Amino acid sequence: MPQNKTNMKNYKNVKLIVTDMDGTLLHSDYTLNPLFFDIYNQIKTLGISFAVASGRQYESLFNIFKEIQNDIYFIAENGGNVVYQGKQQFVQEIDPKIIKEVVKIIRLIPNTELILCGVKSAYIEESKPEFEEHIAPYYPLRELVSDFLKPINDQIVKIAIYNPESSEDNIFPHVGYLKDKFQVVISGKHWVDISVKNSNKGYALKKIQNILQVSKEETMVFGDYLNDIEMMSNGYYSFAMDNAHPLLKEKARFLASSNDEDGVLKILKDIIEQKNK
Repeated sequence: MPQNKTNMKNYKNVKLIVTDMDGTLLHSDYTLNPLFFDIYNQIKTLGISFAVASGRQYESLFNIFKEIQNDIYFIAENGGNVVYQGKQQFVQEIDPKIIKEVVKIIRLIPNTELILCGVKSAYIEESKPEFEEHIAPYYPLRELVSDFLKPINDQIVKIAIYNPESSEDNIFPHVGYLKDKFQVVISGKHWVDISVKNSNKGYALKKIQNILQVSKEETMVFGDYLNDIEMMSNGYYSFAMDNAHPLLKEKARFLASSNDEDGVLKILKDIIEQKNK
């Protein structure tokens, strides 16, 4: 069970920090505390590597972290697209046959939207201003296509499905059967994401750990929702936010203050304080 006595832990062996974005590092209004960059620079000076892991498009993450773009790893699309210093480290492409199967299912669900998330862009079938305004922070690069059943000249790494009422009640029951062969995760109150089986934040984290020669015991992770579960098992210092989904809190080893209380930054400050002693 998670612990909340964060000031009693020893962080001196931490070499890699990975954080989710929405509901974790970002405030609920999607803003990043401007103090982050000063804190990050201190973390960098200590020789600690940093990665952001999100269901967001790479372009969205790049825009937020433009000033440190060459310093950090970007785990975008829940691990479907991993980028470092502007170069793709690996891509997890979905079989077009599965895309067609899912599209046909989702078209039958009332009031439900679908986004095909590619390396180059995100794709939508209909122009709906209210929906586009909602997804703009996550998918700044978007293209309108005439038919999802026709080929798209891109590597599709994730199928994102949105329902304004409940993803658990209105989407997951229709696509949950795919879990045996694919990654099907409830990534938010309104979202379900589908990708290839090993396309998740935890698998991407393992890849980065191998590149950096960093162990699980030297890794710290932060998350708030079910698309962060695999990541929790790949870092000893696994933190669920106070606002996290109950299941994630069960998986995490520790508990951090909520995103709106800058829980991630509080722990980063503790690391800096300990390492500078």
